[in-house]
Amino acid sequence: MIIMYRLIRPLAGTILFLTLFQGVAGWELVMGNDYGHKHTAYLLFFAALILPVVVIKSEIKEKTVLGNSFAVAGIASIELVIGMFLMTDNWSYGWAHIPLAMMLAAHSFAVLISMRNAEIVENS
Repeated sequence: MIIMYRLIRPLAGTILFLTLFQGVAGWELVMGNDYGHKHTAYLLFFAALILPVVVIKSEIKEKTVLGNSFAVAGIASIELVIGMFLMTDNWSYGWAHIPLAMMLAAHSFAVLISMRNAEIVENS
């Protein structure tokens, strides 16, 4: 569907932006200021879960877009679980947020890059 096809790039860009904002908000949270780190994490999680659904419904030929969108959803799920359950009392698992956020940003950027060459599958 052409509407779903046109929704992939803005959604991946939003996820990339929210990931970068999470880095800024997380750093400020360490410094004592809260810029909505928890609320942005929930929004990022739901946007990342929607991305593979939109990619599947768009019926594009490019398989790297599908793989990277599932990677974005999986990494965002892991990030949320670490943030909610493993970082409650102490910050001992805070180091795991940094490489996961970098992978999340890389995979969402890969979706943006791969969409340049993507075509819609023609239904016959």
